Amino acid sequence: MTLLRESLARRDVSKTDKYLLIIAMHDGPMKANDIRAVARQNGWKDGSGSLPGNFLRQTKNAIYLPNGWTVTEACKKSLADRGLLNPAGVLTPVTHALERYLTDVHDPDRARFIEEAIQCVKNKAYRSAIVLIWVGAVYLLYQHVLNNKLAEFNQEGRRRSEKNQKNEKIQKKEWKDKVSVDDLASLREAEFLNMLEHIGVLTKAEHKELQSCLDRRNTAGHPNSASFEEVTVGAHIYELISKIYSKY
Repeated sequence: MTLLRESLARRDVSKTDKYLLIIAMHDGPMKANDIRAVARQNGWKDGSGSLPGNFLRQTKNAIYLPNGWTVTEACKKSLADRGLLNPAGVLTPVTHALERYLTDVHDPDRARFIEEAIQCVKNKAYRSAIVLIWVGAVYLLYQHVLNNKLAEFNQEGRRRSEKNQKNEKIQKKEWKDKVSVDDLASLREAEFLNMLEHIGVLTKAEHKELQSCLDRRNTAGHPNSASFEEVTVGAHIYELISKIYSKY
């Protein structure tokens, strides 16, 4: 469960503060309908059925702008001091982006990857965060292939297999059509990405960028002396959000 959901479920937090918290976790002003939608998506039924403005007008911590409600910096600090909001840091926008994405996820397997990645970022377990966010992205690509591109993918696999069979220097098993996530996971991820470019799922530029993410994931997932700065972790996550999570 994310911090937002935990905070909205608490009985010792006022209704006004819960509305403030929803706004504080969002980038930019929020309209009333958007606030209520987030409340509903995170299990706060009472908040989703009320008018946020009736409560926000009663506090000095909220500001109404032409494009919606926002909160003061003092409000964010107060919420963070009370443990309702994570203190701002380099990766705060990253966790907020993941939490916003999570509100629209209804697939439990996909949600699990995101929730665990969020916790890793918050706990500064950066190696684990890099690995988990990558695993979640690959899972989305697997699902996209299975649901939309399976015939083209298997055709490309057979083409490669036939080409390799003609090359005596390359000894590879005959291609077996993929029909499940486990089948796709049996492929090397680098080969999987290469095949996605060849069937038009990825552009050449996207393939190159995702290969960089895969290289970083491999470094993070094996014993070595490598360390990862917050900026590097943030760039890795944003790359996968923009290239994969926001599309599939």
